[in-house]
Formats: sequence, structure tokens, C-alpha cells
Amino acid sequence: MKFFILITGTEFTLGLKKEKNSLFIAKEIIKRGGVVTGIHISPDDTYQIQYALRMGMDKSDVVVVSGGLGATSDDLTREAISEAIGVPLIFDEEWLKKMKNILKQQGRELTDSIKRMAKIPYGSKKIENPVGKALGFIKVLDDVKKAIVAVPGVPSEMRPMIKKALDYLGLKGGEREIHLFRTFGKPEAEINEILSDIDGLLFNSSPKGVDIFVIDKNRFFLENKVKVIRERLDDLVYAEDESEMEEIVGNLLKEKGFTVSTAESSTGGMIASRIINVPGASEYMMGGVVSYSNEVKINILGVRRDDIERFGAVSEPVAKQMAEGVKNLMKTDLSVSDTGIAGPTGGTHEKPVGLHYVGYSDSNKTEVHRVVFKGDRNDVRLSVSQYALNLIRLNLR
Repeated sequence: MKFFILITGTEFTLGLKKEKNSLFIAKEIIKRGGVVTGIHISPDDTYQIQYALRMGMDKSDVVVVSGGLGATSDDLTREAISEAIGVPLIFDEEWLKKMKNILKQQGRELTDSIKRMAKIPYGSKKIENPVGKALGFIKVLDDVKKAIVAVPGVPSEMRPMIKKALDYLGLKGGEREIHLFRTFGKPEAEINEILSDIDGLLFNSSPKGVDIFVIDKNRFFLENKVKVIRERLDDLVYAEDESEMEEIVGNLLKEKGFTVSTAESSTGGMIASRIINVPGASEYMMGGVVSYSNEVKINILGVRRDDIERFGAVSEPVAKQMAEGVKNLMKTDLSVSDTGIAGPTGGTHEKPVGLHYVGYSDSNKTEVHRVVFKGDRNDVRLSVSQYALNLIRLNLR
């Protein structure tokens, strides 16, 4: 079954907000054996939505529309669909009654704008909203053997409703097997070379590394591919699910009973923030120092002033002393540090933009790694934070 995904929202076409719903919808469709023929983002404009609908119906069996089902003036999806297919909108009386009861309990009136959220095209299959008030629907067009699925744009509402819609359309799951490898340490081109003889792979690169999706319709073949990939990539793989690096590191720290601290310059607290983002981090995260200025490096972390003057703040000796200094200050089992040039300015021929020194220290050793990351400022900082967390993972393994 072929699907076309249509996301509505002027906030996306103006670049004011990052669109993520299509990622979830596409993955759910692919996981269940469907095919995505295209993804389109339309502003909140009736003509533009209808144009995208016609394009989607030409390319696919089902058009999935997310967004524009709310109560505000820019929520135009239901009206656009109604006009495009020539089917009038009607109130779902059962849902309208439910909304009245909910609002009554909240001491609110049922206004005309709220009532709109109970409207669906005549003859549609409703998709009840487990979280909000906007009703979703599936309209099957028997004459052309196509279907339109419409769900709200709020992610917490959209996700369960998409699953219900795909169930109704017969995509129950299990038709395509997918396995995820999350890696860090080599670029996509090198990983692709290592795995060049394996088919059914999709790659996605980001500052956090390379995600590899292994796809096969046969579980036996998939498991064989997974085994080979696992052996070839070895320590490059940090997760085989959606887990983030900080979650993997947190689990390892808890297993070992170790504590950690951070000394950050370029990343400005990003490493510590990511560690603390994991529930239960208080068991192992003692604290961190954002030593952005040289004076903080010297006065708080004990970095030698003459080393900064001789080698510069972005140097191996400084990263080493930062890691050891914060470990001693916080009395932790291990620590990480970073100092570098995130850009876009500040680089020289000897020390280019993107250059960083990342330190790791524990009771047995201190090591410093020289790395250079390309990209915009925040992408570079994210890559450095991932590198530092990965050092902890590799040393704890």
C-alpha cells in the first residue's frame, strides 16, 4: 500500500518550527509494510492544501494529513478536504455530546469554534482523539479506490490516532522487519564501505553519529544481517534501539557504581546537561564546571597559567588539566573535559575552526583526544558532547 504524507502548518513553511510528525508517521508506515511515496509540507492555505491533496492522491493509495483540525481560524484542513472531494462536513453527534460533557465539567461553554472540531466529511470513519478534542477521520473514496486520513498536528494526539488509522486500513504490522544500529566514531561514507556488501540498509547522519536502519521482509535474513553488522562495527555501535548516548553512559555508570564530573569550555555545559537529562542521574553525576574563561580554568580547575600562555587555551595540556582538575574538585571516579573553537570565527591555520581537545580522566589514566568537527556552531558543540560521552562509554566497557 502506497502512502503520501501531507503536513500542514504555516509555522513550518516559514521556518519558525521544526516539523517532526512526518518522521513518526513514515516510520510507522514502513514498519507495517507500507511504502511512502512522498512527504509534503503545506502552509495553512485552502488552495495549497487542496493542491497537495491532489498531488498525493496521484502518487499513492492513501494520503495522510496531519494538522489543521483545531479550533482556530488557520485550521483549514477539514474544509479543504471537504471541498476537494466534494463531500459535505457533518457533525459527529456522539463526539459533540462527549465534548459538551467535558466542557461542562470544566465550567466552559461549547463555542462554535470548538464545535468545528466535531465535524468530519459525510460517510467518514471517525478516529477518536484520546487526548484532545479534535476528531480525526478516514474517508474512503470508493470510486477511485483511494483514502484520506486526517489527524491533528499535536504529536501526543497524532501518534495514537495514526496507529488506529493504519490498523483500520489493514496495516497491522509484521510485514517488514527493521533493526536500528546507532553508531559513533566513523563517518557515513566509511561505514557504508564497511557494509557495502549488505543490502537493505538506510543511513542517517547527524552530529550524534550515523544511524543505520536494517530492513528485510524475512526475519531470518534480517537476523543474519544484524549479526554480521554487529561483528563488523563492534565498538562503533552504542545502541540498537532509540536510546541516546547519555542513557547508555548513565546505565554503565550505575552498573559500575562510578561517579562522573565535567569541565567544559566550548560545549558550555552541554555534556552535563545531557547527562542530567536522564532520570536517576543524581546517582552518578556529581557536578560540572563551565570554564569558558581562562581565569575560571586557572582559579577553579587549577590549570597552569604558563601552560595557557605557552600552548593556548585550546590545547592538549589544558584539556588534560581541566579533566584532572574537575575530577579532584568534585572527588569523582572519572571526568571529561573539552576546550576548542566552535566557530564560526576564531580559527587559525594551526588551530582551525572545529578543532577540539577532549579529555578523559579516571583513577588509572588521563587521555586527551584531538578532534576536528565541521558544521555550524551548535552542531560542532553537539558532536563534541557526543565524543566526550562516547569516551566514557568506551572506557567503561
